[in-house]
Amino acid sequence: MIPRPPQPTPTTVSDALFDTQACLNCGAALSGPFCAQCGQKKAARMGGSTVRKEAWERFRWFEWNTLRNALRVLPQPGTTAREYVLGQRKDHPHPLTLLCLAIGFLLIVLGHTDYLRPELPSEEAQRMVALVTGYSKWSFSLGAVAAFASMWMVFRRWGYNVAELLTLALYCQAVFIALQMVNQLPLVLASSPELFRWHKAWSPWYMTALQTLMLMVALRQFLVLDWRRDGWRLLLVGALFAALKWQATQLYARAVVELVLWQMGA
Repeated sequence: MIPRPPQPTPTTVSDALFDTQACLNCGAALSGPFCAQCGQKKAARMGGSTVRKEAWERFRWFEWNTLRNALRVLPQPGTTAREYVLGQRKDHPHPLTLLCLAIGFLLIVLGHTDYLRPELPSEEAQRMVALVTGYSKWSFSLGAVAAFASMWMVFRRWGYNVAELLTLALYCQAVFIALQMVNQLPLVLASSPELFRWHKAWSPWYMTALQTLMLMVALRQFLVLDWRRDGWRLLLVGALFAALKWQATQLYARAVVELVLWQMGA
């Protein structure tokens, strides 16, 4: 293909500028209302109605497509991952992008509840906890690692490769984080020292059980499994996930403590 010569940048705006069959974004020839090269809609000159229409289209696109498809992942992570793997990419959020957004929102919620910021007597102790908290943010990906490893050990011969199973694991981890945000709501709405202590003591146990159940449901959706025929495989994946996540959390915590102690010169 012969490269298109660069188009001169106009110095003035006129109606004639928009009376063209070339895309004003990339310069490609237009054969319809949208550019086949970059996807931009044929531009019209800015006016009051144009601003309102384009603003509503952008808002409506975010509201009804992005948000709706992201929320669809919550009850159907396995179905979403299956459709994404089979090629339906346009209407589904990228799993890594969705996971990063979920982590960002969770950090905002945890910051609001001070869940990771205990009160300490000395400045040195506060600095140590700040380092631990910084490294602990990476622990939000441990669930995806445990989910992928457990699925790979049981279903690696079912025709799906590493990237495809990892896609399911990332969608599941985004759902796990969404459940963590819901789990933080009592502390946001009615925080008290007693509730805070109870929450920190028992939350890891029931949240792991809930995440294990969600992983089994997602895997059944993804592989279109039957509970009666394949239930034992799903239970095996769930048991492996709970064990691997617990072990990974323990190893990660030890590594973080050792790294922080080394940084503090202890």
